[in-house]
Amino acid sequence: MLGSVGRGFIMGNAMPQLKAELPHLPVIGDCRNQAVSHFLTHWLDNPDLPYSPE
Repeated sequence: MLGSVGRGFIMGNAMPQLKAELPHLPVIGDCRNQAVSHFLTHWLDNPDLPYSPE
């Protein structure tokens, strides 16, 4: 499913098999650090700037 969406992301704490299967998808950080919220805030405020989970 992640491979067929227009824009997919992988959590930093995802299973290694998932990261290996979809190496073209960016890793956005760990769910314990609210990575989805941080990514969406960054993307909405700065859609043209690259995102770094750190």
